[in-house]
Amino acid sequence: MNLFDPETKIWAHIILSFSSLIFNFSCVIQDNMPENIPKTNPEFNSGEYSYLALGDSYTVGEGEVPEFTYPMQAGRMLKNEGIHFSEIKIIAKTGWTSGELLAELKAKNLKTGSFDFVSLLIGVNNQYRGLALDQFRDELKELITISLDLLNENSNRLVLISIPDWGVTPFGHSSPQEKADISREIDAFNQVVKQQAADFNIPYLEITESYRSIGGFADHVVGDGLHPNRHIYAQWASSLTRIIKQAIHQ
Repeated sequence: MNLFDPETKIWAHIILSFSSLIFNFSCVIQDNMPENIPKTNPEFNSGEYSYLALGDSYTVGEGEVPEFTYPMQAGRMLKNEGIHFSEIKIIAKTGWTSGELLAELKAKNLKTGSFDFVSLLIGVNNQYRGLALDQFRDELKELITISLDLLNENSNRLVLISIPDWGVTPFGHSSPQEKADISREIDAFNQVVKQQAADFNIPYLEITESYRSIGGFADHVVGDGLHPNRHIYAQWASSLTRIIKQAIHQ
């Protein structure tokens, strides 16, 4: 190419002008981006967090792939927003009551301040086995006390999650327990959870009512017809991430 050729010089001028136009347009876009939508969040990227999920079959994700449980999905959702977790630990087992979870947690003897966030979803097996509300209340208080110790008493980083109503599922419909009785008893246990959240000034995540409207659909349960699948857990995870983000900002 002859740079001194008139035609070449014209094309070079056009290319340079077009490149300048693109650059200027890009600068205008960057300058007019909303200030409340930063490209990165320095606060979130400043470190990594640890998260402990306590519970029963709903937390361990009975019948679902582990990566699609609500604790793991919450971790991925937060990572996409620049909030990184170096550890997501689950202490949960299908069938556990509040007393059995409490015994396991005491046996592990975890150190004070071991975690940055803790979630607690327990009680459905207390209801299923017909255990007393007073017993559940006392054990839940102990679970909360231990959890707060693991958080260095940061109460805004402990999330109590309401108990799903298993009576709406296909398994529930075939149960000898009446659906109305299951719902009434679940409400009573959830009232205890909600009251303890208020007493300890802890975030309370209510998932029961929405679950009652969608938890019984065939495409929302795993093969046992009882436990939620990844689609339900994704909704719980999304709600949990909002509470965690709020706690980080405080």
